[in-house]
Amino acid sequence: MSSFYLRAASIVGGLGVISAAYGAHGLEKRVNGDAGKLKAWNSAASIQMIHAVALLAISQSPALMARTSRYAAPLMLIGTTMFSGSIYGLILDTDKKISRALKLGPITPLGGLALMAGWFALVL
Repeated sequence: MSSFYLRAASIVGGLGVISAAYGAHGLEKRVNGDAGKLKAWNSAASIQMIHAVALLAISQSPALMARTSRYAAPLMLIGTTMFSGSIYGLILDTDKKISRALKLGPITPLGGLALMAGWFALVL
């Protein structure tokens, strides 16, 4: 059992619930009802929640941690942060100053690749 990834899963999951709630109840006004932005936000929150559960499962399985801790869990944690975090940043940064400075656009697909690699690492 990994207490680090248990804590990480708890934080990722808690923030995912907050993100989903904000997407359902507060985001629409901020993005002027832009359906594309609302859909992207909901997708990011869903991906975040799915990977919080995956991290939780990995953290609670000694066999998985022994086999995959060097690959799957870190890739999923980093990938979730990059993927969902960059989408949240791109949507919330209405004047695009921060997202341009941090180059958030290219971070999203890199986060997605890390998530895919994390899942495939489970077969190692």
